[in-house]
Amino acid sequence: MYKEWLKSILLIVIVASSAVLTYLVWSYEPEFSQIDTTIEGTTNIGQGESVSFEQVMSTYQLVWIQGENNTRGTTDPRTLIGLRKNLEGSNITSMNVYNSLNRLNVRGEENNEEEFLIIDYFSDVPSKSLFQTLGLSHDSTLPDFSFDRIVVDMKEANVVFNLIDENRSRVAVVETDIAADFLKGHVESYSDTFEAYTPIITNQQTSNNKTAIYGPSSPGEINTERFMITQVNTDVMNRILFLDSPMESPSQGDVAIYEDENHIATYNTETYEYTYTNLNESTASSGNNHRTIQDIYYFLNSHNGLSQNNVLFDYTASENAATFRSTLNGRVVFSEGLSTAITVKYGANSVYEYTRPLIQTNAKVSDEEEVELLDIENVRYQIALHGNFDLQKVSKIVLGYDMTYADEETDLEFIDYTPQWYVKYDGAWMKFNEGGLS
Repeated sequence: MYKEWLKSILLIVIVASSAVLTYLVWSYEPEFSQIDTTIEGTTNIGQGESVSFEQVMSTYQLVWIQGENNTRGTTDPRTLIGLRKNLEGSNITSMNVYNSLNRLNVRGEENNEEEFLIIDYFSDVPSKSLFQTLGLSHDSTLPDFSFDRIVVDMKEANVVFNLIDENRSRVAVVETDIAADFLKGHVESYSDTFEAYTPIITNQQTSNNKTAIYGPSSPGEINTERFMITQVNTDVMNRILFLDSPMESPSQGDVAIYEDENHIATYNTETYEYTYTNLNESTASSGNNHRTIQDIYYFLNSHNGLSQNNVLFDYTASENAATFRSTLNGRVVFSEGLSTAITVKYGANSVYEYTRPLIQTNAKVSDEEEVELLDIENVRYQIALHGNFDLQKVSKIVLGYDMTYADEETDLEFIDYTPQWYVKYDGAWMKFNEGGLS
């Protein structure tokens, strides 16, 4: 009798336990919020976004000078883009081009009470592209002047733009109806993004505070950043650019070749560089730099060839060629072994040649070790001491990133962005290594 009771009780316990376990299994929800991960989403710096003309025409730095001993600057994209937003609808009242920098003056400099902005571009830009970017109304008959620096005089009355060419030999003085107090107040609203900057003199063309080379005084330690990359399929590019499916020719080493009767494309699997050539197009120059840059921009945007982080890095008028580079944290990206630049050569009526990297960055993985960067004055000093380099040939010094493969060996591909000083030396960009350039 007792055995039957024990069996009944044991059976009830087993059934109850089974019911409880079944409920726990079906009602279980994994606590994903407790999982620790360092992967972060990031804006794609590869192909595939619609980008405004104003975005890609961005400057790379802004320097704010107030009197003799107050010099600050920024590369913060929020400031560089934000400052120009409220200028749209203003007017240019006059523009005069002079073949001497003696005409470059700012109000208040005789008493060291001047207040002006320096806006730097990587290379010459047509003035009409600037006017379009800022939304400034102007007479269509104004001369088109190429410049790479603007000295914005905002001491008093109305703002004056002084456009200086890359050779530091000519200036265009552009008067506007923008109130100086309005622009100063706008700049002050971004004052938290500015840091100490130092002027560097390398030659006669950089000998005063309006023509000197500027950069962060003491950047200190900056993290190397690691990203995961993916590859854009060459078939996608071929479908976009070829009217018909091209034939694939036998590869030559690391280079794949695609061609039809009037077009040819190559792809280097080591550097990720894709180059397309339109054999039908003439290389003749139109002579209108602003229109050519616009045509190149329209081509890239219509072919999903730009991203929000691309900026115009170089324009060569003699070749109708524009080069765009990616930026990270407002700093331009270089690489010795990987393709990082988009270059378009425009012919008489359409694109003649188009070169671009076929990689895109999908996610930031982590911050790696910190890199200690020299003060900009120390960079100037070491170049001056080097026996193989002439300091007088230095025209720009900027903070950028060196893009390289990460050291880790995994099934996934990662790249590192390492902060680095870069120098424009004798017209070519070179990486600064302690003691020299390479």
